[in-house]
Amino acid sequence: MTLKSPLPPQSVSAPADSRSTARREWGQNFFRTAAAACRFSAQLDGSDTIPPDSPNDLMTVEIGAGSGRVTKVLASPGTPLLAVEIDPRWARRLAAESLPDVTVVNEDFLTLQLPGQPVRLIGNLPFVTGTRMLRRCLDMGPARMRQGVFLLQREYVGKRTGAWGGNLFNAQWEPWYSFDRGLAFSRQDFTPVPRADTQTLMVAPHRRPSVPWREKAAYQRFVQRVFDTGQMTVGDAARKVLRRGHAQFVRGAGVRPADRVKDLTVPEWTALFRAYGRTADR
Repeated sequence: MTLKSPLPPQSVSAPADSRSTARREWGQNFFRTAAAACRFSAQLDGSDTIPPDSPNDLMTVEIGAGSGRVTKVLASPGTPLLAVEIDPRWARRLAAESLPDVTVVNEDFLTLQLPGQPVRLIGNLPFVTGTRMLRRCLDMGPARMRQGVFLLQREYVGKRTGAWGGNLFNAQWEPWYSFDRGLAFSRQDFTPVPRADTQTLMVAPHRRPSVPWREKAAYQRFVQRVFDTGQMTVGDAARKVLRRGHAQFVRGAGVRPADRVKDLTVPEWTALFRAYGRTADR
């Protein structure tokens, strides 16, 4: 439901236990102060690694607008902002603010029909569904998703930025996107106070992806087959995915068979993918 104009408040408020259940399911932990919301929002700096054809082509999408602290920082005349909020109570309150060039959408981001134009995405993502939301954003492709600023559990951001080595998720997406750490926030910066501290995950598309976007499905299937636990060596993984020709496959990619799969770089994954295609075509 799109709330384009102020609506009257609900005459009956939801029970307290209903509100607490919604907080858990929807990850409703909002910035406690406007200052913290400003620090987070400032990371959406307008820089675009792949500039749109026209500045007016770029839309900002906020995921989980909630109490509207971030929305109010981002709202600016002439800059379209789509504020997505699953909770109808918060969506109605935010729509009633009549912020300039802000459209409030009372829908689940995971099922929302996203704009066809290039977008910048920002949001304090729920810990429970954060990975699904992030994957939904990445699925837009680097031609449409121009920047991502996502607040997530600090440990999760460490995983996405390689603090503990390679992993399947990153191996499947890094030909098209970079993942970097942004500002960190204490759990005390939010209300209600969450279980863990948070950090910003900064996502940017590559100007020249190592794999064409049209080959995404084939590339990700290949990585899924090879990766296994990540502790396997490249040579062992090659024997796993190919009944014959596995030695030639690894040699053709220029990758050392004794290297661990989880330690492969993006160029090495790309080389393996190309070598696998040549081997499979024989």
